[in-house]
Amino acid sequence: LYREELNLTSPAAPLPLRPEASWLQFHLGISRDGLYPRSSPTINRLLRDMQDFTTISADYSQDEKALLGACDCSQIVKPSGVHLKLVLRFQDFGKAMFKPMRQKREEETPEDFFYFVDFQRHNAEIAAFHLDRILDFRRVPPTVGRLINVTKEILEVTKNEILQSVFFVSPASNVCFFAKCPYMCKTEYAVCGNPHLLEGSLSAFLPSLNLAPRLSIPNPWIRSYSFDGKEE
Repeated sequence: LYREELNLTSPAAPLPLRPEASWLQFHLGISRDGLYPRSSPTINRLLRDMQDFTTISADYSQDEKALLGACDCSQIVKPSGVHLKLVLRFQDFGKAMFKPMRQKREEETPEDFFYFVDFQRHNAEIAAFHLDRILDFRRVPPTVGRLINVTKEILEVTKNEILQSVFFVSPASNVCFFAKCPYMCKTEYAVCGNPHLLEGSLSAFLPSLNLAPRLSIPNPWIRSYSFDGKEE
């Protein structure tokens, strides 16, 4: 199935799934007490792998696919978030959520911004993982920063024609792209490489719901994204 999905027609033997793969060991270590044991060597290895492993495919997340009507995403309560994001798959069958850098770290949010247009900070995802680990909650999936070549590691490996169609070259000769999301994903909010390299965060996926059924609990601090309605 994996080879068919990637159109791998080489006569070479099928790629083996290694039981020692860091993402698989991460999944096997999840318990009621946390997403990983307190002194797990797997997590540091998983972070290194997400930084170093070759990207073999890129696609929209389920949120974007639900908006496009491309999947029956009934397990998703509703498409959520305002951050452009993509799912990247690696050479060891692992996958991660990629959120690209939009603003420089020193940029502050203007006081007059409507609050759901707040700056999207990829490094906040990384900081949340490390803070959660320091506080010993161990509830945030492992997250790491990485420089991605948007041409070689996204455009050239994706089979999603819609994703391919949103790439363009800016007047500054940088490769840019945007995506479908509930609120702010259009050309004005594109992200660009320099000219190809783009920094971002990579968050490890949890096991699929088919393998690990679980409840989805709404965020108690959820915020409204409209002027005319407020959350309880």
